[in-house]
Amino acid sequence: MDILLFILQAILGLMFLVTGTIISLGKMADQFTRFGYPSYFNYLTGVTELLGAIGMVVGIWIPIVGILAGMLLGVTMLIAAFTLIVVARDPFAKAIPSIVLAFLSFLVTFLHCINALYI
Repeated sequence: MDILLFILQAILGLMFLVTGTIISLGKMADQFTRFGYPSYFNYLTGVTELLGAIGMVVGIWIPIVGILAGMLLGVTMLIAAFTLIVVARDPFAKAIPSIVLAFLSFLVTFLHCINALYI
């Protein structure tokens, strides 16, 4: 299970590093405007994803950081899914990537907690 957790955290860390950078640079500013969010949400979301990405990688060695990063990114992705479905009224299919990333992020938290019980 440790190998699965390591791979999952490495992949999520890399994915959120890329998306957090893209969002932080303002490449998705038009989407945040479409959602009706103020312009600083673009940077807030990008920084949140970057912090979560760093937390995922650091969490490989320091489990509590992985737990917190998983919760942070999971909640962030649930908010993204909510925004797409409810606020933007996009088709459900457009929110599936956010829902999958939320699930995987919460899975990291869950697996770290399970590991902590067996130590």
